[in-house]
Amino acid sequence: MSKRTVFTTITPLPASITRETVIETLHNHFEMIDLNPLVIERHPIKAPRRASPEEYHSIWYHVTDRINYFPGYQGKTEFDVCFHDLNNGLQTHCYAPLGLDIKDKWTLGGTLPHEAKEPVEMGLGVPKDGLWLREDVDMKCNVMATSFVKKTLKKAHAILVDRLVEKAHIRETELHNNRIEEHNSILSYYSDPKSPGLASPLPSPDPSQQGFQGMNPQPSPLPTQQPMDHRGSIGKAPYPYSPPIDSVQRPFSESRYSQPPPDPRYSQPFTDPRYSQPPAYAQDPRISYQPPYQPYQPAELAPAEHGPNVAELPSSPQRNR
Repeated sequence: MSKRTVFTTITPLPASITRETVIETLHNHFEMIDLNPLVIERHPIKAPRRASPEEYHSIWYHVTDRINYFPGYQGKTEFDVCFHDLNNGLQTHCYAPLGLDIKDKWTLGGTLPHEAKEPVEMGLGVPKDGLWLREDVDMKCNVMATSFVKKTLKKAHAILVDRLVEKAHIRETELHNNRIEEHNSILSYYSDPKSPGLASPLPSPDPSQQGFQGMNPQPSPLPTQQPMDHRGSIGKAPYPYSPPIDSVQRPFSESRYSQPPPDPRYSQPFTDPRYSQPPAYAQDPRISYQPPYQPYQPAELAPAEHGPNVAELPSSPQRNR
């Protein structure tokens, strides 16, 4: 006859331990198994046939424990256990002999000083400040062995948590020392005047180097090459190298960007005698004909004759009289 037992254990964590360090330790399965004082051997295995569909794809191990049944009498027990990583902890399921079934869940909770505080569960003694590690155990075993298994499990897991905290503290100390050493090495590198750090001045450009674009660049001498005769043999008399035609400096009027002279064939206006006279249908008075557009050309004004200042119009009354 089996009996189900459920209990929870809360362990406050030191303020010097970060959340990442604890999660990293929980997700290290070999380390979690080796931190248990009862374990003497472990190795990974495939999922057994009795594994549920959810646990089939988990990570399985075969573990051997040493159990003190009575004072002076020890024995060994072997079992299979699966590990399943969570975002904030770890979940395990142990299948031990004699119908012993243990489901264990490790959860990291709490808040740091720079994080927003969350409401805590009542009745468990959860600390309101800092990080804490919670262990929820759901165990099924024989009624006669329930008290012994529970006592042994609590004692072993208490030692496991103490070792886990100490391991996390050592890991956090190593990370802190590595950060300090890296910071000091960077400061010493840039403080050394002989080291080529960021503070070293850039080399000043040399105007004598080819390709330097200064205010007054010096033209480089033209290379020379040997002339060739009609047979392709190289002669002995060197002559200066002829640059390409496009690189020869020419006046703007002769350059390729200057506008070519106008063509006399297209300089005269277009006149066609066929279109100089109005068409025949324009003589019909019923049709209003407009001649083609002609640019305005002002006529030469005749010199004004000396006379009265007021011009006489055709409809002026003075002319009618």
